[in-house]
Amino acid sequence: MDPLVITVASTNVNRTKKDSPYMPETPEEIAEDIIKASEQGAAVAHIHARDEQGNATFEPKYYRKIMEQVREHCDIIVQISTAGPPGPVENKLFPVRELHPDMASLNIRGTSEEIEYTAHVLKELEVVPIIEAFNMEMIETANTLVGRGLVEQPAHFELVFDLVSESDKSLLEDYHEMIRRIKALFPGSIWSRNRGAHNQFALDVMTIMLGGHIRVGLEDNLFLTRGQLAQTSAEFVKRTKRLCGELDRRLATVQEARKLFKIVH
Repeated sequence: MDPLVITVASTNVNRTKKDSPYMPETPEEIAEDIIKASEQGAAVAHIHARDEQGNATFEPKYYRKIMEQVREHCDIIVQISTAGPPGPVENKLFPVRELHPDMASLNIRGTSEEIEYTAHVLKELEVVPIIEAFNMEMIETANTLVGRGLVEQPAHFELVFDLVSESDKSLLEDYHEMIRRIKALFPGSIWSRNRGAHNQFALDVMTIMLGGHIRVGLEDNLFLTRGQLAQTSAEFVKRTKRLCGELDRRLATVQEARKLFKIVH
């Protein structure tokens, strides 16, 4: 079983300090949160950026500020998000084109033309795509891209679970859904999981045992435990690291993660 790669996602496009006073918003706050997570063992940073008003943005200068500060302090793999506020697909690729990150998300929620265009651009720039799959239909769409060579193997799927907590959803339901998605992936692919809302902690355990990788952070969950706000994304990384130790699976180093994902630069 490969060592487990932890991705940290520090902020998203919807939540603000009104939701949690600890939510990073400025480039400096986001970079600081990523650096702390790196110190605890995160190997990849999934990055959204915000402007001076706290609104989600694809303006490259904000991503540049985050990346420069992060790279000054650690060697974590940089993964830029192409998801967020609606707009032309080319706008969402501005920071990827200008900054050439190690990885970028391949959002499967757009039109077929937008999805294929994004895949072409990432391949041309030699930026490793991570396929964000929210359901079986998205996995099937992405499998077609892999089969056509628009996404090179090993393709990296990120299985996204409940965006909204469903308190009556059983862990067994989530387990069956996870197995169903894993079996549907293009053969030879790598997979990770994020979110999970109500059952996130238990899903972390299952993901570790089933050989997947994990994304954690304040983008995905504000609460470390029920009713207790997390103050940094590093707290989730630290918890995942502890779980890995108890389940006898070690964390991947940044160098091992680069090799696993075939990052060439």
